[in-house]
Amino acid sequence: MSTVTVKTAAWYGDRDVDLTFPEDWNVETAAFESRPVLTDEQLADIFANPVGTPRISEMARGRKSAVILVDDLTRPTPASRVMPFIIEQLVEAGIDEGSILIFIAHGCHRMMHGPDKAKKVGVEVARNFPIRQNEMDDAFINVGTTSYGVPVEVNQWVMDCEFKIGVGGPTPHGTATFSGGGKIVIPGCCSHRTNRAAHSEVGHKLGKGFTKAGKEMSPFRLNSEEAARMAGLDATCLLVLNNAREVTGAVVGDVVEAHRAAVEIARKAYAIRIVEDAEIIVATGYPRDHDINYSGHGLWPLHASNGATKVLVAAGSEGVGYHRMGIINQKNTRVEENREREEQSVPVKTDVPEFYFMSDVVGPAEVRDVYPNAELLEVWGNARDMLEDRYRGKTPKVAVYPSSAISYATA
Repeated sequence: MSTVTVKTAAWYGDRDVDLTFPEDWNVETAAFESRPVLTDEQLADIFANPVGTPRISEMARGRKSAVILVDDLTRPTPASRVMPFIIEQLVEAGIDEGSILIFIAHGCHRMMHGPDKAKKVGVEVARNFPIRQNEMDDAFINVGTTSYGVPVEVNQWVMDCEFKIGVGGPTPHGTATFSGGGKIVIPGCCSHRTNRAAHSEVGHKLGKGFTKAGKEMSPFRLNSEEAARMAGLDATCLLVLNNAREVTGAVVGDVVEAHRAAVEIARKAYAIRIVEDAEIIVATGYPRDHDINYSGHGLWPLHASNGATKVLVAAGSEGVGYHRMGIINQKNTRVEENREREEQSVPVKTDVPEFYFMSDVVGPAEVRDVYPNAELLEVWGNARDMLEDRYRGKTPKVAVYPSSAISYATA
């Protein structure tokens, strides 16, 4: 047997899965280039040499309070890796630790609980610093309207702090081309009204839906950066990762200039080559497979060939995901249409699956709820048996895409 090892269960063990294939099959792996993990010394040097701004300790001098905005578990960013560096510089600037707030900028996603916070920012930081989150029922401060016509309503917890820095990562993104930077403000810490306008009026109408990740600009990206300036985001810290969610690149500095520099690193780090004419395609939802919905970011290689047998490896540790934007949208629509309730319906599973969803965590009803066109396989042994039976007497070409949820195809 030949073996390709991939990761699964991001934030929930980040464990290895060995994908085994018959020795005579032609197996190709489309993985990131190998990049060394940054040391503490290298990270300290990056913080000492920001892009487009003075050092954090210089910018924050004279400010009485600070907020560190971080993304949530829907993003693979290991914010814990850089929290000590940021806090150290804020304290050096003269800000008391008790006046440093950690803010989970999850937009309209679910609230994070104790273990989630510790995973994201580190156990010691979670225990010793106050943490607030973007609750849709919080007070939001209107700081103006962007040139794209989006009203910018920012969470009061954020606006009440005098110095603001965001932590994220420039991963390929269908609407913003690359995530991170200004997106920590829109959608991260804004109201439903702001986020709905940004996604529907800018992301989908002006941006015409999804964009190719290899590009750097999009209306949604530029709108988010404009909003970040209006909200007073002083700096950003952006992390580039490898196949195991380890930090291999980082940029600190101005919300626009640092993002552009980080994107240049990410373009090389996350680019992969498509395997042509594969008869079997195995992709992964990692490192965004914490829930079944977000696992879908890894599906794109499966669209490369309609005739191939396709498998998505994704733990889906939290089951079916939660997104409050859709819930509020439905509520508003009911009010507009004078309806009391939604029409109930259960997704109907297709007779012939378009792909196989491999997870030893979730159940068939959960998978059907999100992907009625998929069939659940619980372990790789079951998947391999199915593939061997289907290709008995043949030597198919196999393409394996580790971490396809944050990779993109080069032109």
